[in-house]
This record gives sequence, C-alpha cells and structure tokens, in this order.
Amino acid sequence: MESVRANRTGPRNRTRRDSGQQLRVRRRNRLLLSAALPLLGAQALAACSAPPAPEPPGTGPSGTPEAGTHAPVAESFAKYDAVRNDVVAALEKKLPGVTWSVHSPATMQRLSDGTCMLFLEEMESTKDIVEPSKHFQEVFSAADPVLEKHGFEAFGGTDPVPGGWVVAKSTDPAGATLRVESKGTAYVRLGVPVDSTGCDPTEIPR
Repeated sequence: MESVRANRTGPRNRTRRDSGQQLRVRRRNRLLLSAALPLLGAQALAACSAPPAPEPPGTGPSGTPEAGTHAPVAESFAKYDAVRNDVVAALEKKLPGVTWSVHSPATMQRLSDGTCMLFLEEMESTKDIVEPSKHFQEVFSAADPVLEKHGFEAFGGTDPVPGGWVVAKSTDPAGATLRVESKGTAYVRLGVPVDSTGCDPTEIPR
C-alpha cells in the first residue's frame, strides 16, 4: 500500500512543485517589468525634451548665414566691382570687336529668405559671344585666371539652361556669384550677399 500511495502521489506532488516554481518565475518577471517601465519612460521623455543639436558657428536655424556674417555694403561694393571690371576687361582683350557697356545700375534686393543681395552694375555686350568665343572656351581662358586671383572658382563649363541661353557661373566662399550669359547679346552679372538692415540701394557708394 505504501508503494501504491507513493506512485499515486509522487507525480502529482512534482506537478504542484513545478507549477509553484512557474508561478514564482512569472511573478518575478512581472515585478522586473513593472520596475523597468518607469525607467524606459523617463529615458523616452528625456530624449523628446533634449535640446536640438547646435548649429555650426555663423549659421541660423535653417543653416543659412546669420545677419552680420556678411561684409558691409561699401566693402562688398569696392571688392566685387573690381572683380566685375577685371572680368570684363579680360573678355574685351580676348574677344576683339566685342565691347561692353552698363546695361543696368547697381542695386540691392532682399530675397525671400531675408538675405540682402547687392547686385553690381550689369554689363551688356555689343553682340553675341557664343560663336566668337568658340562656345565659351575663350571666355574660360580669359576669365578663369581673373576669377582665381579674386578668390572665385574657375567656371568649369557651361550650365544646362533652357531657352537657348549659354550660361557659365562662378562662386566664391562669401556666396558671391558671377555669371556670363549669352543669347544674341551677352551679359556679365554679379551678386553678393551683404550685411544691411535696410537693404536700401541708397547705401551703395556712388
């Protein structure tokens, strides 16, 4: 009889012990999870409330140059008027029979992003320069050394522009852009961002 009872009760006791162990494990897991949830929530809240990464020095929230990082109007005018004059002189020397004159005066304009732009006098040629310049090859050979002397990059070719225009442009680290454009008549245009609160053309030296 004793062996019969042992056979009847042994497996049942083991099952109860196993069930008790599983219950204790589940309770311990629930306790660990409940303790971890507040910590995870705090970490998520800290990540959401962390301040944004700082912008590079000299830039605003959008990554654009802050006001005051550009040169004043008078300084920019003197510097870039010389660039324009030197480029035009080099083109006249390289392309005999093509002369240039002022097409529109220097002016200033505020862009939609708030940047104040100074546009130097726009120069216009007496005729188209595409063919005389061998599709701008002579423009590059004449102007690239001048541009590099003034801190601009070389033209490096023409840009694909619709409408039959042939356009080459060069920029410098200050954000100035010089363009030579030709379609029937050629133009030299130069614009540069400047530090100006009013962005008023009357600030341009005359």
